[in-house]
Amino acid sequence: MGASPLSFLTPYWSGADMMRLHLASIRRFYPDAPILVSKRDGGAAEMAVHRREFHVDCWLEDCSYTDAYLRLLERCQTRYVCIADHDTVLLGQLDSLINRLATGEHDLIGIEERVRLPERLAGPGSADGWLRFAPGCTAANFLIIDWQAFRARWGLGGIFGEPSPGARHFDFDYGIGQRLKRHHYLLPYHARRYGLGNLLKDGETQVVWHQWYGSYRTRLLKAADVYPVAEAGERAFLADYPQLILDDLSPAWGPERNLAAEERAVVAAGSLEAPPSRLRRWGSRHLRVLAARLAVRRDRARLP
Repeated sequence: MGASPLSFLTPYWSGADMMRLHLASIRRFYPDAPILVSKRDGGAAEMAVHRREFHVDCWLEDCSYTDAYLRLLERCQTRYVCIADHDTVLLGQLDSLINRLATGEHDLIGIEERVRLPERLAGPGSADGWLRFAPGCTAANFLIIDWQAFRARWGLGGIFGEPSPGARHFDFDYGIGQRLKRHHYLLPYHARRYGLGNLLKDGETQVVWHQWYGSYRTRLLKAADVYPVAEAGERAFLADYPQLILDDLSPAWGPERNLAAEERAVVAAGSLEAPPSRLRRWGSRHLRVLAARLAVRRDRARLP
């Protein structure tokens, strides 16, 4: 059997139970694919177990999510890459999605940044019910691209994007979806039992579960309304897996919403936090790319 054309990349902060399930699900469907993990805030013992049991390549790196993301991409040697949060769990193979890239039908598989909160959290102060709202943009909760083609054309710095008018959110890696225009979106569904989580489907095919806020213990300490929902949802998911209860699904992407009206409301309210100046973004981008390349070169220099 030849080398896998697909690698899985995961920047990881905290949430050991979901991380273990994440890795086990990848190995279930892709026993030979490279899995690259950048682990923040220690965790040497945990990662040693993952190296042994799941044959993971991992680095303990005290760096930001952005820098971990860049370093993992710089290390990736395969043609295709699946960038995935540690709280995603594969529910099937991705071969049909990869084939869309291979044939040129699409150049990006992902999730549109248009995901609603569960109804019980969509009250006052919740940005009118949106968990993420940046229509046409994609982020790396779960994202598959032809990395070697992207890198050859735009380089590592090509992942950095520009804010979009009419969006409530902006992530640095929107540049991938802004440069690759032919998106194929997986659609998110709520399952009430699992809190903030979303089932991501390709048509009628269940592809992946995304629990959202898998690092809730470190990220949501001050979010009194969201923390217990995230905690209870993860606990239920871990208890049920692999026999998940998915018989009460409801769309989480707002198919009935008037996007033009939503975007006008965002612009009128000034809801998108003002990003740094173009010059500052340019400088930060190039410094981060340089730092990522230097970090990876240091890794390779240590090899026997």
